[in-house]
Amino acid sequence: MLGWLNVSLFLILSLPSGNAILNKNVTLRDVHLGILDRGAKYKNVFDFIFDDKSGFINDELKDLLPQAKIKLTYKDINSSPVSITKRVFELLHSGVVAIICLCPSSITEQVSNYANERKVPVIAVTATDPLLANKEVRPYLLRVSPSDKQQSKAIVDIITKYRWIYFSIMTSYDSYGIHGVSGIQAAASTQNWKIGSVQHFTTPRDITTLNVTDELLAIKKSQTRIIVLNCGASAAGQILAQARRFGLTSKGYAWIVTDGITGNFNELKLPVKWFDEYLEGLLGTQPATKDGDLYKIFVKRFSKSAGIREHAITPYARLAFDAVYVFLVGIDQYFADGNPLREEHIDVWNAYDEASDFQDGPLLYKYLRNVSISGVTKFLEFDEHGEVKNPKYDIVNFISEKGYFKEVGYWTPGKGAVIGKDVVFSGSTTTQPKYHIDDLNGEHLTLGIDVDPPFVIHNEQCGTENSCYSGYCIELVRDLASMLGFTYTFQKPLDGTWGGYDKDKRKWTGIFHDLLEGHIDIATVHMSINSIREKDIDFSVPFMQAGLTVVIRGKEETNDGYFFLSPFKAEVFYGIGAGVFAVIVLLWIYNRISPYGLYWRKQFALMACKCQECKKQRRRGLQEKKHEVCALREVQAYDEVLDHLGIGNSSWIVVSSLLNQDPVESWPTCLPGRIVLLSWWLVVMVVLAMYTANLAASLTITKMTTGITRIEDLLTQQKYKWGTVKDTHPEVALSNSVRHDFKEIIRKQQPVFSTDEGFRKVLEQDYAFIYESPIFEYMKRRNCSLEKVGTGEFLSFDYAFGFPPDSPYIDVINRALLKLQENSRLDTLWNTILQNTGQCATTTATAQLTLQSLNGVFTVLGIGLLTSFVALIGEYVYVTWLDVRGKTAGCPYEQRPRTFASALRRRLAYLISDLAVSMVTQGDNEEVETNNSELLNIIRRESSKRKNGSKKAAVEDRSGSDSGPA
Repeated sequence: MLGWLNVSLFLILSLPSGNAILNKNVTLRDVHLGILDRGAKYKNVFDFIFDDKSGFINDELKDLLPQAKIKLTYKDINSSPVSITKRVFELLHSGVVAIICLCPSSITEQVSNYANERKVPVIAVTATDPLLANKEVRPYLLRVSPSDKQQSKAIVDIITKYRWIYFSIMTSYDSYGIHGVSGIQAAASTQNWKIGSVQHFTTPRDITTLNVTDELLAIKKSQTRIIVLNCGASAAGQILAQARRFGLTSKGYAWIVTDGITGNFNELKLPVKWFDEYLEGLLGTQPATKDGDLYKIFVKRFSKSAGIREHAITPYARLAFDAVYVFLVGIDQYFADGNPLREEHIDVWNAYDEASDFQDGPLLYKYLRNVSISGVTKFLEFDEHGEVKNPKYDIVNFISEKGYFKEVGYWTPGKGAVIGKDVVFSGSTTTQPKYHIDDLNGEHLTLGIDVDPPFVIHNEQCGTENSCYSGYCIELVRDLASMLGFTYTFQKPLDGTWGGYDKDKRKWTGIFHDLLEGHIDIATVHMSINSIREKDIDFSVPFMQAGLTVVIRGKEETNDGYFFLSPFKAEVFYGIGAGVFAVIVLLWIYNRISPYGLYWRKQFALMACKCQECKKQRRRGLQEKKHEVCALREVQAYDEVLDHLGIGNSSWIVVSSLLNQDPVESWPTCLPGRIVLLSWWLVVMVVLAMYTANLAASLTITKMTTGITRIEDLLTQQKYKWGTVKDTHPEVALSNSVRHDFKEIIRKQQPVFSTDEGFRKVLEQDYAFIYESPIFEYMKRRNCSLEKVGTGEFLSFDYAFGFPPDSPYIDVINRALLKLQENSRLDTLWNTILQNTGQCATTTATAQLTLQSLNGVFTVLGIGLLTSFVALIGEYVYVTWLDVRGKTAGCPYEQRPRTFASALRRRLAYLISDLAVSMVTQGDNEEVETNNSELLNIIRRESSKRKNGSKKAAVEDRSGSDSGPA
């Protein structure tokens, strides 16, 4: 329905009164055709077609309409709603049977709404908005140009062919502009392309006043090199002229333009009145208009008639002819089938009176839709929706020197984009522009930072210049600037906080707000990657891996002058002392009781000496001197070492071994003593190595004790309060964890509002600070009393720089970061930062050794002692066996013991006698030296008793016993 607005406009336009409007049914001889041409762009085409002087219809279309004549009503139109309504009402009132509209989609929409409501067919030439194809609203609309839905597919195929996956879009803010690129935006979404910037502009009535400076600056800031421009040709001329001032038409850029520009390319001369060099290299699509049978004859005769070059004939001029041709063929067939055509002077006042509609319009439209002809542009036929079938676009390239678009390829739905000729791009180069930038040379970036050592450190005495900042992120920025050639200015958060996502206000704060609002280009801080931030912020490739940790103040041990006792616990020293005592005693005992000990071997020889036997031995020449004299001399020769392993010397050997010193005195000569000493040396070797290592470690670390080993322990203890920095990554990560205990930790936390506040509370209070491990690693070097709970990290994450969505800088920064990662610069930089931080080295503490740690060592010592005792028993068994055979010194064969038991009793009796003497002479712990004079007296008395006893018994003369081991 036209509604009250149409009626009002009709009154304003002062059309004839209702009484003057006629509803007459007449037989039509003259066919009344209406033309609406915005800006009278194509009037010369209609003059050429219907001018009798040109003779085109009479010569080329003479077989059409033999009994009818076309009566043409031509109307110029502009974009004013009043003008549109007036022109349509004038045509409807004049009795037109169809309207050919050469207007943009927005105007064509209004025209077809009015005309179709009155059942008057409309043939659209330049309207390509996909949404015009609505049979419910516009059932009698026929379009000779393909819709923008097809053109979007053609442009998508061109972008795909050149692999331009990052581009910007600039379009007029009307139905043609907005709907014309919707297909491109949809394709970008499905193919994961990035659109750097989408800019809309309103086309003014006076096109010379169009100013798109802000829109062009946004595109330039996006760093895109590929720009899709969708608007009218006159607006495009203004835009490209302004784009030249920003360098957007120079080498390295590519502009893809649509049929609104290529179809009316003569209007690109605005504002300079000629085709300037900034138009060079435009790449675009236009409806294929050179494939029809009438193309050559039309362009030849029309160029001559209009006085223009053939290349200057626009595609829409050719389509305008085909629109007329479709009408002529359709109306001719309509009449040929005997259908009457009644002219209706439509009463626009009777908006609700269906009798005032053009009653023959639906049938006429059917005939028009069923037309199949080869015109100027191509073979034309239509589908049930009035859309032209078999859409085809020429891919064209503007050559400014020649002043027209040159065909370089074509597009069809089946074959896609086919480009068979060289393409010239902006800057008059045939080198294909890259969709991305390789560097940032000449760019000046605003970089967001916030002070948080060691990543960003501020020298407060310096100011706010770039040189006043240092730290890991700052040095990383300097490396990137050197590689990519950009300059920069650091900017702190405008609200003075690091910021985060405020759930209550549903907005970002701090540096995140500055980033998303465009106040900064990149957030060059250690930004943790998490799911909440990922929704709104793009991240670079990570430059560091990290995790969460719990930091508390450890209980530092005070300096102790007895630090050298710290490696071992007291029980270890007690164990070592017990071992020393056991080894000393055993060495002394074995030396005194072992048959092969130097002491007991001599003592037994002296005590067992037989005077009569000595004489017999001497007479036989087997012994040079008396046995007593021999024994005496031997004792006198060894009087200083006879008891060389007494208590004193044994102690000296054992203790000097413990202190890694060689013994000053002699070594044990018996096997049990040697076994004991070897076992002791093994123990000493292990103990000294462990003591040295632990002592060295204890001098370089400070041992801490906390009683907390895991983050979960915070929930089960009462001493420490805990928390993290509010709205930061640790809080987000713990809150979003699937673990209930992590959520509970955040629920019960006492948060802080800065990193400095967190570490200050740790040092001043019983407070556990949950934060990121690299920060702790740095702070630990500055304050050695800080301690990490447990030995590892939890909830690992990455650090990266933050970018606004679809930032043009992210790809080039990512490539540079990957290079720094590959050459180990990232790791080297972090290590340098830590090394230059402080003197407190990060070292793993060594636990104090306990007695349990030395269990194995003392077990070896015990086995050695037991083995030595077994060896002593073995020695006594062996030497007693020799006694029975008479092969020991001081024990002649004829006086040898007859049984093993008697021999063993004798040796034990001598041993007990000797020990008794030793106890008498060493009552006050005097030096363990044998009193030789008393010993000799005892030996002589024992020898005298033996001589007297030997006279009572006759003994056969036998050879003296061999001297051997005692």
